[in-house]
Amino acid sequence: MDLEKDILKDMADGMLNDVVSSRAYEWLFKRYDSLFKDKIVMDVGCRSGLLSLMSVEVGAVKVIAVGNKESAEFVKKVISESEKEDIFEFVEGDINKIILPCGLKKVDVIVSEWIGHSVFVDSLFKEVIYAREKWLVKGGHIIPNVAQLFICGVAQHQRETIEVNILPQTDYPGRSYMVMEPVCLIEDYVTMEQQVTEKFLLKTIDLCTAHISDENFRLPFKLRGLTDSSLGAVVLYSDIGFSQPMGKYRRLFSTNPKKPRTYLKQTILFVDDPVEVAKRELVEGFLGMYYNPDEHREVEYSLSFAGFTVEHSGSEESEEPEEVSESDFEPDVVDLREIKEFSC
Repeated sequence: MDLEKDILKDMADGMLNDVVSSRAYEWLFKRYDSLFKDKIVMDVGCRSGLLSLMSVEVGAVKVIAVGNKESAEFVKKVISESEKEDIFEFVEGDINKIILPCGLKKVDVIVSEWIGHSVFVDSLFKEVIYAREKWLVKGGHIIPNVAQLFICGVAQHQRETIEVNILPQTDYPGRSYMVMEPVCLIEDYVTMEQQVTEKFLLKTIDLCTAHISDENFRLPFKLRGLTDSSLGAVVLYSDIGFSQPMGKYRRLFSTNPKKPRTYLKQTILFVDDPVEVAKRELVEGFLGMYYNPDEHREVEYSLSFAGFTVEHSGSEESEEPEEVSESDFEPDVVDLREIKEFSC
């Protein structure tokens, strides 16, 4: 995998401690256990190991995990000395270099905790696409396969400062002049009370049909004001779901400010010159996300409103999730007419 080991460990720990997403996946696997019964399953990333373990428990005949060795060891320990011990197998190495065990050529189901912050940050998007193209049988399933990226506006959010070198290294190699500047973006949580515009659906990603190029985009948005306020930042958040066999889309969990916090955070892009928004006023702009290996965590952003542009890159993190209540675990059903039809 491309992700650094410390990032994998941080996300795996977060998933194991996240009651909301864990309960949503548990519901999904039990509700659709027939999709796994006597099937060959590949866990791309094996970030927390939970999806591998759930696949074994609902009747998969073989579960192949690729990615996080520590999480794979956790799964092995749980099912050791049981009749299911031989079902699970870990394959070490980059996904584009491995060979499936037991002479296998195809898998029936791909499971993966592939989604990152604002969908693509620290994600396993490219790895799942590779696995789909190489190993997934025709008509096979990817779980979860749908992520929807939303944008909304907030009045303000705590903004940190960092020390930066303002001397261009092309002109002054090896020299530095450090100053404190406010960060362009952070990964954090906002509350519904901070929200000053309605949400807007930027992009829907279905892994059954997605292409590698889908992680690079620049899309228009329209934000309608909820109150008279200054818009000091925009927030990117996501809904994660699954296309049911009958065609309906089931939302599993969300990083919406109105929902309980999960291991996934929202991405907050700050605006240096706040935009004045009146109630019911429509503010239009463009949001771009681009894969850039030279940037921190390999994602670069662009944001523009009404004639001025702010470039963003990199990310910062802060604070931990809070506790959630038992009533927040039930996944939501969404009318397909609101989005589009999904099928592998």
